[in-house]
Amino acid sequence: MQEVSVKIRLVSVTLASAVALMLFSATVSAQSVADNIRPVGQVCLAGQACDSTTGGAESEPAPGAAVIYPATAAVSTTVEPEPAPAQEPAVAAFDVEATYQMSCFACHGTGAAGAPELGEQAVWDERMEKGMAALMTNVIDGVNAMPARGLCATCSDDDLQALVDYMISQ
Repeated sequence: MQEVSVKIRLVSVTLASAVALMLFSATVSAQSVADNIRPVGQVCLAGQACDSTTGGAESEPAPGAAVIYPATAAVSTTVEPEPAPAQEPAVAAFDVEATYQMSCFACHGTGAAGAPELGEQAVWDERMEKGMAALMTNVIDGVNAMPARGLCATCSDDDLQALVDYMISQ
């Protein structure tokens, strides 16, 4: 009988603790939510109340409120336009050889995946039989194992044309 009484007390204390914890937790939670959404300050016009519930009655601004004074005739409110930025320096000329080394050499310098190598004039002549327009279409859109724009995503169509001319002329 004494064991049952101890167990009942233990259960009662546990339940009371759980209820107290839940009530305390809800209070703390509500308080932290209120703290999280509380404004950090107010902006008030000089001579007007900061608290919107006072209906515009004259009062001192709340502590920590920023006070904005209206502009007077002596204060200029015009904003001078910023000077135009200096013209950007001219873009460096397209470096065909450097771009060839970075974007084209891996295949066209080694013949990888059947790419015509620099100096293989017969292979380039065979491709040129179809015309420069067809060759440039293949360069821009990609053909066989060659990806579109030949791994030079920053090259314009004119840059690609300069690269093809460079490879053909070698």
